[in-house]
Amino acid sequence: MDKPTVFLLVGGAGSGRVERALRYAHQAAARDLLHRLLQTKLISRAVLATDDSTWAETLADLPVTVDLDPPRETFHFGQRLADLIERYGARRVLYSGGASAPLMDVSGWEYVLRRLAEEERLVITNNVHSCDWLGITPVDDAMPWIARAASDNALAWQLANQGGFPVEDLPVSAATRFDLDTPLDLLMVHRHPGIGPHLRVFLDGLGWQVPQLDLILAEMRREGGSLTVVGRVSSAAWMALERGTRCWVRVFAEERGMRASGRQSRGEVRSLLSDYIDLLGVQNFFEELASLTNGVFFDNRVLLAARGLWPSAVDRFNSDLCRWQDVQEPFLRQFTQAAAEAPVPILLGGHSVVAGGLMALLESVATGKVDH
Repeated sequence: MDKPTVFLLVGGAGSGRVERALRYAHQAAARDLLHRLLQTKLISRAVLATDDSTWAETLADLPVTVDLDPPRETFHFGQRLADLIERYGARRVLYSGGASAPLMDVSGWEYVLRRLAEEERLVITNNVHSCDWLGITPVDDAMPWIARAASDNALAWQLANQGGFPVEDLPVSAATRFDLDTPLDLLMVHRHPGIGPHLRVFLDGLGWQVPQLDLILAEMRREGGSLTVVGRVSSAAWMALERGTRCWVRVFAEERGMRASGRQSRGEVRSLLSDYIDLLGVQNFFEELASLTNGVFFDNRVLLAARGLWPSAVDRFNSDLCRWQDVQEPFLRQFTQAAAEAPVPILLGGHSVVAGGLMALLESVATGKVDH
């Protein structure tokens, strides 16, 4: 069997406290991911690309090749991955970010790696419209698209629609759709029994609190509760919420695939909800929303993109943690304060808050493991 080569790209973050915490969480999750991939015994080699030589030294006990990012070079995802593939002579490739699949177990990876080893031409991924990891064979045919890719997000879609690859999209679940993108993701996954031991230890010591999360969880467990999901909501997430709770659910779904399709980069994102906020004002909007529901999962990146805004990662992350005093961008600061002070709990975040993170919370509720 021609075993695939695994490439993990674990990059750095900014220097802020929240960004550093995300970086350390990614490193802990990457170590857990390496353990699981190695347990499959279905990979020919594991290569870890990182800019952190100090952390790389802590992986000396693992049979992993560390390839440090070239110093003083601007990082480009596609070029870096393409260089790695060429340097190590890989033909069948599994690429992942370190924090891309913290809930994927060994059996899940065994399936992916066997499919890659069996097929002559295939892309297999967690989500063709917005991938976090993907397997490719033969990788030579995919190199033009890989080398141009600014990020991994749209790569599977491009290989399917421009490269002519057959694509296998894994079934929707928390394991396949959840990654650690934002601070709120860390708090949501902490409640899940399926995270690896290194990530568990890190999160146990993190000490972050978002009271809205506990209130949302209480509403999810309540018979006849009322919940609302806003943003890039898929039908799968909506159905999972209705199956996994006894709540009435409202859905305001807009702009799925805005990144992978290029609409965001082209300035084409539109949001009816954003227009409604302009009519009411932020404070009145949340009062009106609170009259309809007892808890909200809010993917606010759609609103930002529709307004032509993309605040710094520090601002977005502080907003996710409801730390509105630390948000500098005026609209996001006002929006975050209004959400934090709303009459019902509002969970703010990126796509995960209405997708993988929501599914992870549902699985935690189902197992009863939602309290520390």
